[in-house]
Amino acid sequence: MYKKHSICSLATVLSSILFLVSLCCPVNGNAGTYIVQKIEASLQDDSLLLVLQGDSAPAYTQYELFSPTRLVIDIADAELASTIDVATVLPENDFAVLNVTILRDKSPKITRFEITLAESHTYKIDKIDNNLAIQLLPKKATQTNTATAAKAESNVLHDIVVRESDKQTEILFQANAPIEKYREDKVTGRENIPDSMFIDINDIDGSELVREKVIGSSVDKIRVATRGSGIRIVFDSGQQDLFSYTVKTVPQGLLVTVPKKEQPKAAAVKAAKSSAVISDPTLDALLDSSEAVINNMPANATASQSAAEEMQDSFGFSGYKTKRISVDFYKIDLHNVFRLFRQISDVNLIVDESVSGSLTLALNDVPWDFALDVILNLKNLKKEERYNTIVIYSAKKAFSWPERSNDNLSFEADIEVIEQESLVIQQSTNTPAEIMQAKELLKRASVEEKNNDIEDAAVWYEQAFALWPKNEKIPNRLAALYLVELGNNAKAVHFAKETLKLNKNDAQAALYAAIASANMDKVSDAMEFFSRSINGEPPLKEALLSYAAFSEKHDQPEAALKLLNRYADVYSDTVDTMIARARIYDTMGQTAKATDEYKTLLYSGYQLVPDLKKYIRGRLTMNNY
Repeated sequence: MYKKHSICSLATVLSSILFLVSLCCPVNGNAGTYIVQKIEASLQDDSLLLVLQGDSAPAYTQYELFSPTRLVIDIADAELASTIDVATVLPENDFAVLNVTILRDKSPKITRFEITLAESHTYKIDKIDNNLAIQLLPKKATQTNTATAAKAESNVLHDIVVRESDKQTEILFQANAPIEKYREDKVTGRENIPDSMFIDINDIDGSELVREKVIGSSVDKIRVATRGSGIRIVFDSGQQDLFSYTVKTVPQGLLVTVPKKEQPKAAAVKAAKSSAVISDPTLDALLDSSEAVINNMPANATASQSAAEEMQDSFGFSGYKTKRISVDFYKIDLHNVFRLFRQISDVNLIVDESVSGSLTLALNDVPWDFALDVILNLKNLKKEERYNTIVIYSAKKAFSWPERSNDNLSFEADIEVIEQESLVIQQSTNTPAEIMQAKELLKRASVEEKNNDIEDAAVWYEQAFALWPKNEKIPNRLAALYLVELGNNAKAVHFAKETLKLNKNDAQAALYAAIASANMDKVSDAMEFFSRSINGEPPLKEALLSYAAFSEKHDQPEAALKLLNRYADVYSDTVDTMIARARIYDTMGQTAKATDEYKTLLYSGYQLVPDLKKYIRGRLTMNNY
């Protein structure tokens, strides 16, 4: 994370220390215990290097505390060799103080290294084999290094310029310097998929380029994707076989020249249509792959590995195309792991109550769904996916998705059906005139709503409801508009009640009525409607969260906790539910439980914004953790 030319000698010292460590005999200890055999410290100018030398790979966590700033490293099952005198470990300095504490009441036992750090300094921690290297650096050094790195930015591709003539197509990839190192390869012979060729360029920024550019000649289109530290440019053929081409370095960047091939007009049209409708999942996988590109490629060199072999090595070829993550879990609860995946993926995640246990897992730069599949295989679990939702359950159990009746469609879907079937409706002699007129009004209301004319849309919806009073979706839509868009709580309650008259089990309408009643400070009415809004299976997420917030506001912390726990059981916890639960325990004076919640959130793996981290650590400090 930090680089600094002035501390190169520190890196040399570190290398020497680690070499000497490899020659040392380990201190005998209990099985599973991490023995800190020696602590080496080296001070140079305003930088300090501290190396904990151990006999095995340490299991540790790190975090910061504030007022004053402290770096805390907790190592599980660790012991210090008897020859180590903690008081004399650090050389005399004016920016760091070391304190070591053994927490024997924890399970497992924790040895805590706490470094009080001056505001002028920051830190970097590296695990190298069995050792922990802690660098304490001036902040100005890291800022200088960041600025230097920015100036040393790699080459940049700015644009794709296409020049057409009667005989050829020239495609210029404009860069801030000539592109001399690249490699090219072809992908041919795939059934029903056009041939293609691609160019890999290493150590270049292609973020300014469009992802896809249609050419429409011998080259149908060009696709660009980030790949490692560079990019991959794919040229899809617009003809039955692969076009001929030349690639050469020019002062402006890289030039690809493709001679035009004569073909009958009908064949050209057919090829164009074919390229428009045929998808290429294999090539998509090739584009999406982010495996490191081959370094030190000679200019114009032929690839030593075929495209097919390269794709087989990629996650993309195996169907894993999601966001990549790096994780290092040590005996972490499974539910906390699944919470992390929920936060990363924005996919709804439901975990069966029978799923339990913990695991230790270290993965680097892998798609999150690949990591999930690894965990499922390790723990003998299964998953089912549908509608942006993943259900995780024991392999010994059976699972089936609930069936949904055809009439339980969204209001917006009904409007689309109305529009699609308007001619049929007009021709039907069995449809009452009032309903036909109501459907025309619904179409007008939908148009007004899309144009953001909400008040006019509400007028049309009300007229439609007057003509079609048995359609529960119309008052439900009106309740939503009056509550969310127009801020008219009284009308929102009115139309929500009209919906509930037609369908007493409509949880969404009950939620609208509850929120509108709460906004008008009608507490008893709000509680009644909130209770009805969570009766579904599963209960609405928004209903559980809103009811919990309402209960907390009206001094009903036990009810709020019950609702938050139910949310966690059905949908898994989020950052918001975890912080709400901790806050409620705080207000109830249950400090121990609040502390446990704050710690769980801090170590859960969720990406927390700095202000929230500061708040949590502040609460932990106040709770004497």
